[in-house]
Amino acid sequence: MIRRKHRLLALLLTVMMLFGMATVAMVSTSAAAGDTVFCDNAANWGTVYCYMWSDSLGNNAEWPGVQMTKGSDGLWSYSITKDWNMIIFNNGQGTQTGDLSYQGNGSCFNNSTGGWSTVDVPTNPTTPDPTTPTTPTTPTTPTTPTPNPSGTNVVYCQNDANWGSVSVYMWNSDSDENSSWPGQTATHLGDGLWMLEYSKEYANIIFNNGGSSQTSDLTHPGTGMCYNNATGQWSLYDTSKLHIKSFGADIAGPQYTGVDITLSMEAGGGEGDLSYKFTANNTVISDFSADNEVVWTPTTAGNYTLSFIVKDANGETLTKTLSYTIKDIASEVSPVIQTVAVTPGNADKKEIQKGVEATVDITAGGGNIETKLLFYKVKITDPNGNTANVPYYTLNDQYKFTPTVLGTYEIAVSVQNAKNTTVTKTYEYECVGEVTPADKLSASVSVSGDKTVGSTVTVTATAEGGSAPYKYQFSVNDSVVKAYSTSNSYALSLTEEGTYAVSVSVKDNDGTVVTKSTTITATGGNVPGPVGLKGDADCSGVVNVKDATAVQKHVASIITLSEQGLANGEVDGSGSLTVKDATMIQKYVAGMDVNW
Repeated sequence: MIRRKHRLLALLLTVMMLFGMATVAMVSTSAAAGDTVFCDNAANWGTVYCYMWSDSLGNNAEWPGVQMTKGSDGLWSYSITKDWNMIIFNNGQGTQTGDLSYQGNGSCFNNSTGGWSTVDVPTNPTTPDPTTPTTPTTPTTPTTPTPNPSGTNVVYCQNDANWGSVSVYMWNSDSDENSSWPGQTATHLGDGLWMLEYSKEYANIIFNNGGSSQTSDLTHPGTGMCYNNATGQWSLYDTSKLHIKSFGADIAGPQYTGVDITLSMEAGGGEGDLSYKFTANNTVISDFSADNEVVWTPTTAGNYTLSFIVKDANGETLTKTLSYTIKDIASEVSPVIQTVAVTPGNADKKEIQKGVEATVDITAGGGNIETKLLFYKVKITDPNGNTANVPYYTLNDQYKFTPTVLGTYEIAVSVQNAKNTTVTKTYEYECVGEVTPADKLSASVSVSGDKTVGSTVTVTATAEGGSAPYKYQFSVNDSVVKAYSTSNSYALSLTEEGTYAVSVSVKDNDGTVVTKSTTITATGGNVPGPVGLKGDADCSGVVNVKDATAVQKHVASIITLSEQGLANGEVDGSGSLTVKDATMIQKYVAGMDVNW
């Protein structure tokens, strides 16, 4: 049964999918009265305003727009009253974003990173009555892979229909569903790919945008599958293919000359170690290296195309681009904070030392009005919430103070021009008894995922200090399971009950090594099924889509199948386990004649 809150839109989308029509990418989404847009005020603006407009409908208010409402979750929200499609967030005092395209109901803009995410907006439609589901399209070779991050059940949606967000409603019966309608909001992984993890199997599934756009009732083919909401096709993802998970800048554009902007990207898959390259208008900022993060300090105003490039050991490359505008700070009327440095201390760890005088150095520009003077104010708040100084504006761009309490200090820096236009940025520094040496190599290890037998957990190491780049070696029960490489994670398959002793050795570029250890206790799990069941790669006793997923994970080195699982999973007669075996198992589960 299809939700019919906006029946015509849902019908049009369904017809498009049935005929396999490709949806043209839109540059913006029109708002609808009653939609809600959010702002994550990570840049710590004092107040957040929302200015919206479209050429045909005018604007929501005179500049700076409507003051947004701060919620208990820290997000600022605005309930939209007309179908505007453009938006600017600002603080009402000169700090603002560029012209942004509205992203749909529940979209949330981070005013520090410049990225969009999705927030659940409560709706109360009735629960659908499952009817005879649509037969899924035969899986095809995917175009954009992504791994299952925690080893649980997972389903994907390739959002080629350009919905503002993707929600997933799954059910077996009226009383057995993953959530009330419209289901659970999926996580955006980049490249239009959305992912939802779930804990149990469901027979039916509907993808929707939390509003009027949705699919028909679909048969859920099982974990590891991806649905394209424009073509209506299901596919099984190849997790080993090179892919970019995320990329971008730490602060939203436009920015100004002289401002430090951190560019970063996260990638996965591919063959061997990955290397990263960053360019601005084809000028290399950082050539291929193991560093997936670089600081770019533009010196010339203009419009830039930033390129984020990843390459694997076989030379395969993948590129993403981002448009970014840089303005000339010398001609800017509003004040602009470029950098704030606190010394002495460990800048990377944001540490200062108790009892040692610290200096706050401010670099700012703009203020090209009247006297062209800039005025500076620093407010220090100690870990107990007390103001530790008497803040007032001066012409001094440097301020000294001595921390006396262990804990987190808040340093609020304000810069004001001759017309009292003010910009404020807040920084946090940890006051410690002894500052961590900047050059000392340190590491930590974390574990995520279900710790029951038959599941897979992800062991992740984090390194700091020393001399980058770092390499990581993983051992389980004193046996090396993954030799030194730039990959900082390992997927450990829990094949039996008991305790697993896991250690990670981190080696920096100078050869210094530190080791961190942890233990994982696996309990419960499924009893292995019949030996020699063809297609039963996970040895669960039945052949289903989970077996196809297990084969793909093994091929991608995410898990290691048992000897019996390897024998069961090799179904195409080639003598080795490949993605072809996973595809054949999936076809078998779908009822196709695979003749094995």
